[in-house]
Amino acid sequence: MFVFFIICTLTISASVNGIRKYQTSVPDYLKCPYGKYFSDIGKPPTCNPFGQSCPPGFYCGAGPADQPGFCCKSDNPCKLGEPYSRNGNAPHCLGKSAISCPRGYTCIGTETSSSVCCKGCTYKGKSYFPSDTFYDKNGQICTCGEDGSVRCRKPATCEGPNGEVYKEGQSFKIDCNGCTCRSNGIAICTLRVCPKKCIYYGKKYSPGDKFQAKDGCNECTCSKDGDGTISCTKYACGYGK
Repeated sequence: MFVFFIICTLTISASVNGIRKYQTSVPDYLKCPYGKYFSDIGKPPTCNPFGQSCPPGFYCGAGPADQPGFCCKSDNPCKLGEPYSRNGNAPHCLGKSAISCPRGYTCIGTETSSSVCCKGCTYKGKSYFPSDTFYDKNGQICTCGEDGSVRCRKPATCEGPNGEVYKEGQSFKIDCNGCTCRSNGIAICTLRVCPKKCIYYGKKYSPGDKFQAKDGCNECTCSKDGDGTISCTKYACGYGK
């Protein structure tokens, strides 16, 4: 049989008419800086080293004298900075007794897996982390800022070879070089020296290609060196090789 002792600390809150008032403060072992695990009924289950265990990804924040504590999330669920905190405890933002995230924060997680307020944005009912980019229903490209604001704009376009149009972020090739359309409408391409194609009576051949000579009996080869030169056999036609 285990006996649990609950330890509370007292802090002086105010002095009214010479009478001091005291209020209890939450012990550190009851604080969950990355959020508590909530059961389906919306209450955080208590745990202790010798009783109820916590699900994967959570640890038992029990007290030093075997006092029961809460199942706390082990790792920071936010991509940027710490979750929104109240006195060292990350409050729940989904389900029963949930808080509304302050400006610049968005609710991340689920009702049962420690939903907390992380720095980010909420846009059309969806949550985004800072610097996330996405397209809205109008085809605009939107970015989540660190201040919680969402900025949207019409994506830029770039013109590729033969008049093809590419959207911002799309990639395409010009000969042997890769290009990417940037937000300023200018395509940035690699600067490789591309091998020259061989031109033989109006037809183009790639390096290493073999093709029939104009006389119909000799064979030509486009140089593998990529310098555009062509070499052909010189057999007398009609007599074989």
